[in-house]
Amino acid sequence: MESRFKEWSYIEGLVQSAYHEAALKMNLSDSEFWILYVFNFHQEGCNQSALYKEACLTKSTVNSAIRKMEQKDLIYLTPGEGRNTMVFLTEKGRKRMEDTVYKVIQIENMIYDTWTSEEQELFMKLNCDFAEKLQDKIREL
Repeated sequence: MESRFKEWSYIEGLVQSAYHEAALKMNLSDSEFWILYVFNFHQEGCNQSALYKEACLTKSTVNSAIRKMEQKDLIYLTPGEGRNTMVFLTEKGRKRMEDTVYKVIQIENMIYDTWTSEEQELFMKLNCDFAEKLQDKIREL
């Protein structure tokens, strides 16, 4: 079956490849990169389940990355409510995030800021619309 999203798949691959290259250049694994990226939105720590949901990683990948990051003194864990575990950046982890992920976010913002407000709005609107509709239809499978 011919996919109408062949070009989009290629573009999405280019984007993911760029993030992978950034992680490599910054001496991070992909999972470490995405966990630090998520911490940008959770400055005061977050529930471990938020990491795998927001980083789009599997639970086992996040668990493995967390153990490695804990050994590198980038994060520490505390018990949360019930079975939840809270994850926090150490000072070393915060510095690592600032020295790596912040650079990528600056690049993203720089590119985004070259677009008109109408282009920015359309970009967000179409991507959000597609993601929501895709999730709805996948749930119906």
